[in-house]
Amino acid sequence: MHIVLDGGFCLSEAPWLNWADINYGLHRGFLSSTGVVDYAAKSLSAESPAEQYELACLTGDDANDVQECVSRLAVKDVQDVKGSEKAWMFLIFLWVFMNKDRYQDPLGVVEELYADFEYPESVAPIVRYMPAADPYLEGEDQLYKNWSNMLELFRKELQASRSG
Repeated sequence: MHIVLDGGFCLSEAPWLNWADINYGLHRGFLSSTGVVDYAAKSLSAESPAEQYELACLTGDDANDVQECVSRLAVKDVQDVKGSEKAWMFLIFLWVFMNKDRYQDPLGVVEELYADFEYPESVAPIVRYMPAADPYLEGEDQLYKNWSNMLELFRKELQASRSG
């Protein structure tokens, strides 16, 4: 399933993303060139590097220009591929959770994303066809509770790992 997130959403929900994370998301199509420009513009500050200002001035129409700027910014960050993957997994599952009314079968979307992310163990508790850890805690209501809990855990872990 292909979900492309908005730069503003990414900034509001994950202000701790670094440019290596943004680069990862751009390469995998989780964020469009326009979304990257939006993220860069909305996150500008007096301490922002010149490359971010350059990126914020682009329209996003030329993907190569955007990619070049992001690559120059990303080189300055420590690349943690597993951390970047977890950050995008968090953002995508969060977006679907927050917009579940838009889907006829949100738990079906979870199953597709579970496969797309190559079946991470941390997501198994929110997948309908996976056995429940406790047989007394089954059903769709429990899956939605598990989903909410998973998102909170992801958020805390990511914030803790990025604040150091």
